Amino acid sequence: MEQGLGPEDIVGIHMHAVEQVTSENPPLKAPQIMLNSFGLLLESMMAYGLAHREYMESKSARFSDLEAYTYELETLNTALRQRINELSVLYDLTQVVNSSLDLQTTLRVIAEKLMEVTEYDTCNLYLAGSEAEEFQIQLSMGVNAKAYQAYGLNSGHWLVRAALENGAPLVFQDVKREPRWQPIKGVNDHVQSWMSVPLIAEGKPIGIITLSSSEAKAISEVIMKLTSIAASQAASAIERARLYEETKRLSITDEKTGLYNFGHFKFLLSTEMKRAKRYGRPLSLFMIDLDDFKIYNDLCGHLDGDQVLEQLGKAIKQSVRDVDFPARYGGDEFAVILPETDETEAYAAAERLRECIEQCHVPNQAVLPGGKLTVSIGMSSYPTSADTKDDLIRNADAALYRAKRDGKNKVVMWLPTKDPG
Repeated sequence: MEQGLGPEDIVGIHMHAVEQVTSENPPLKAPQIMLNSFGLLLESMMAYGLAHREYMESKSARFSDLEAYTYELETLNTALRQRINELSVLYDLTQVVNSSLDLQTTLRVIAEKLMEVTEYDTCNLYLAGSEAEEFQIQLSMGVNAKAYQAYGLNSGHWLVRAALENGAPLVFQDVKREPRWQPIKGVNDHVQSWMSVPLIAEGKPIGIITLSSSEAKAISEVIMKLTSIAASQAASAIERARLYEETKRLSITDEKTGLYNFGHFKFLLSTEMKRAKRYGRPLSLFMIDLDDFKIYNDLCGHLDGDQVLEQLGKAIKQSVRDVDFPARYGGDEFAVILPETDETEAYAAAERLRECIEQCHVPNQAVLPGGKLTVSIGMSSYPTSADTKDDLIRNADAALYRAKRDGKNKVVMWLPTKDPG
């Protein structure tokens, strides 16, 4: 059978042999030869039938083994693909840890990779503030992402608080069976299963990852394990990015006032002047000096003087626009860069700032002439009264000294037709 012989082939061979034997013997022996041959043929066919049945049973068994092997192979391939996905996520997150120092980029990559491998509907990332007092949503991706951001879930919400207090992955396989679950229309009312994983760095929670699906029981043991491993990598990446951003912030910030320092002021002024020239837009600069601050320091001491500088920094920051750049120029001198601002707009802003500072109350202000804190402000603008960044500084500084000579606590604009010096 394995050689391809069937019943017809066996009969054909047998009849050929019978003809040959019959031709070689007397005719009288032919009936006996035929009778014997048919008996032999019957035995041969019975043997063939038995062998054929055994062959088919063996073949069927081999097919069953092959099917079982194929099923096992498919199972192993599925597990291998899952493992490849896990390693891919961990590799990408490791790359972020080693390369990205931008916090928002880090958060986005974490969310994208987790959603890619888990196929969840929504991923939210919560981080603690600088003082680690409250966890705020920093990034949302997927279904109702904008709604999550607008709703502003934080650590005051029981869901986030429970995730923090749990200290380990918290899983709701079916939120309908969770009595505490509160659907918020347009935000999480599509959610059927939900999980959170804490982000732990140096033994302290720095954030939370939450993943949700519109299908119940969508969170498997494999997914939980993968998410927990990814969370560990993510925590390292986030902490690294935050440390870099804090270091960068400190490198450009004046420690006493919280404003930009002199080095960063020069960089910003150069950048804004190039932009103003490129697009033909106005640019203004304030130079600000505390009036009689030496008298205050001599009478009250430098500790109180430092408090005044800190308070003045806050007042300046609150008075100017978000697009402006306030800086400590040095000592008791400050500067403000005002992009997209001509001399008329800048003068009005300088007056508002002067009045705001005049209304500030500082410790022991009675020792100051006039009994209150005041500043003198000199200003210049591009292109009406300056052509370069150095001209802006020089002319604003000259206007500042004129304000001091003219009685202090005033704003003076440098005009090209009338040199204040």
